[in-house]
Amino acid sequence: MSGVLIVKPLPIAATPTVAGSGADNLRTEDPNEAWIAPSTASLTMDIDMGAAVTVDSFYLGYTNAAAAAAWTIASGTGLGTGLTVIKASGPMRAADSEGPRHHVFARIADPVTARYFRLTLAQAGASPLYVGALVVGLAFEKHREFGNGRTAVDVGARQDLPGGGFGIGDGVVKSQFAFSFIDLSETERNRLWSIEKDRGIRRPVVLVEDNDLTSGMNDAIHYGVFDRLQPFERANAREYKHAGMVIDWA
Repeated sequence: MSGVLIVKPLPIAATPTVAGSGADNLRTEDPNEAWIAPSTASLTMDIDMGAAVTVDSFYLGYTNAAAAAAWTIASGTGLGTGLTVIKASGPMRAADSEGPRHHVFARIADPVTARYFRLTLAQAGASPLYVGALVVGLAFEKHREFGNGRTAVDVGARQDLPGGGFGIGDGVVKSQFAFSFIDLSETERNRLWSIEKDRGIRRPVVLVEDNDLTSGMNDAIHYGVFDRLQPFERANAREYKHAGMVIDWA
């Protein structure tokens, strides 16, 4: 069981170099603005961060990745050159993901510092791959207190009618995840505070409930915004406690 992972997206300096349409959408925050591959053939996506950054987490959100789809991640000394594989080929998504859109997340064991990265994507499905969000970053990890967790959020409306029925206004059902940390060190407090003051409640993060899950992984990956952030309270002379929530972008 891993701790909760929170990843702040690092800025990507230029539109990723990849075949297909809408590659510039990979740099927008709205996951409903997608890149679409030109075919089902394997392809590469080259990413320029603008300067060397230290990262360990890669995320492709709101995809139609097939059950057999695979990906590989490499760092480079140039755009598409001097490549070193940092994540061997493996499944893009959780096999038990119910969809229809799937999250793809990988955290490598040791952070790597590089300016350039290449994703090799093999869809292996009947439809060309599409991706609504691309995130590269360095994960903050902390085991949470028991309690809290995931909640379904229905953004539609329901009104009880005098006759006993309901008036229904359509809307999506999405999720939110509440976390509580009770023993943050000062270093951890400072790192999490840095993420929260940069993101506020309007800019997205990626949160993974437990990166070691063997089932239900897709629903444990959240791309959304902070909500209901609580104060960093001193628990004792050396530690802090803090609670917050991330609500999904649907």
